[in-house]
Order: sequence, then structure tokens, then C-alpha cells
Amino acid sequence: MGKLDCKIAIVTGGGSGIGRASAELLAKEGAKVAVVDKYLHKAQETAALIGDTDRALAIQADVVNETEVSEMVAQVVREWGQVDLLHNHAGILHPHDASILEIDEKTIDETLGINVKGQMLVAKHTARAMSKSGGGAIVGTASDLSFIALAGVAGYVTSKAAIAGLTRAMAVDLAPHNIRVNAVCPGFIYTGMTAGLAGNAEVMESMRESYLIKRLGQPSDVASAVLYLLLPDAGFVTGSLLVVDGGHIIQ
Repeated sequence: MGKLDCKIAIVTGGGSGIGRASAELLAKEGAKVAVVDKYLHKAQETAALIGDTDRALAIQADVVNETEVSEMVAQVVREWGQVDLLHNHAGILHPHDASILEIDEKTIDETLGINVKGQMLVAKHTARAMSKSGGGAIVGTASDLSFIALAGVAGYVTSKAAIAGLTRAMAVDLAPHNIRVNAVCPGFIYTGMTAGLAGNAEVMESMRESYLIKRLGQPSDVASAVLYLLLPDAGFVTGSLLVVDGGHIIQ
């Protein structure tokens, strides 16, 4: 038996990278998982990797569209009766992100829209469903850049700092509804989103050397942290930011 048997989970951004690793691990532990992605074929690929059609549901939804988010949650409830768990992961590192001197309005809007508004809308509608079935647990995806800054990505740093605040605000708002809210804060994780940077061997070696744990992070590292925060084992943990960065930011 898995640790999440009989639980219903939603994973946004579940079509690749950390979201895919999270969806697969939650399913491995017994949860039924709704894999949500802006691109349906990516969600379907993850659902196929889970392999059990009774425990994986692929759903297309754009997290910045409240109508699509509301319908996504409603579809999960229609299919499985309730929602217990959420990994609120969908986000972007915008290809045109830049320093505050150079960033354009479109990049600001798209970065804050997906990374902040998107997490707020998904949490809003999922928490409403959770409250109707007795509670649940939410894990957002922030970043080690919620605590420190990096040059040239003002939009991303701002958006992830916002998720740290949102996590605490939701933990307070949702505690009366028996819903715990936490966030994971990954450092550099090798995914499709970071593949461009990962192609620079010199940068990667410098980054690897800057970590106390001398390797680059993998999606499975973050998925394991997400699992812990969603488990009953973490039943006394809410409003916390769990850093998964190889010891980078403490130096």
C-alpha cells in the first residue's frame, strides 16, 4: 500500500520537469493524479508514464484563465469526487527576462501572470473544493530566488519572492478550513526550462562548485520534498518554505 492511497491530487505544470516527477511520485504512492498542463499532449505523456488509466487524468488548462482553472477543478471533482492534494507548480522562466533596466512590459505581465496570478487562481479554486471535503494540503513552487537575487532575471526573482508571501498568506487564510499550505524552493534543477543555461559547461561547473552538495539538482529531488509536505507525516507543518538547493543559499 502507498502512503497516499485513496487521495486525489492535482499537479499543475505536470507535463514536464519537476511537475512530471511530482505527478509520477504521487501516483507511485497511491494517489489518483490529475496532470494539468497548458499543452494537452504533455499532460497526456505524463499520464501515460503513470501507466494506470484509473489513476491518471490528463487535463489541458491555462492557469492564467480563471474559467479554465475553475472547470479543471470541477472536472477532477466530477471524475473522482473530491480534491485532497495540490502541487501548484506551473510557472515559467521567461526567455526575455532581464534586468530592471531592460525588462519590457510584456515580459513582466507574462511572468507575473503565470508565476503569481496562476498559482493564486489554482489555489483559490482547489482550496474551495478541498474545504467542501474536509481539508487537504497544498504545496506551491517558489525558488531559492525567493530569498536571494540573481542578476538579469528581475521578473522571475520578483515572482518567486511573491510566492513566498503567498504561501504564508494562504496558510493563515486556509488553516480554519483544515488546509495546510507550504512551498518548495528549488535551486538550479536540470529541466527543459533550464536547458539553455545547462548547455553552458563553464556556467554549470561554476554552479556545481558553488553548491555544498557537489551536483546539480534533479526533478526527483524536488518531487521528494513535495511528497513529504503533502503527506500526513507533515501534519504539523504549514506556512513553511522548504529549500531544495544543495546548500547554495546558506553560504
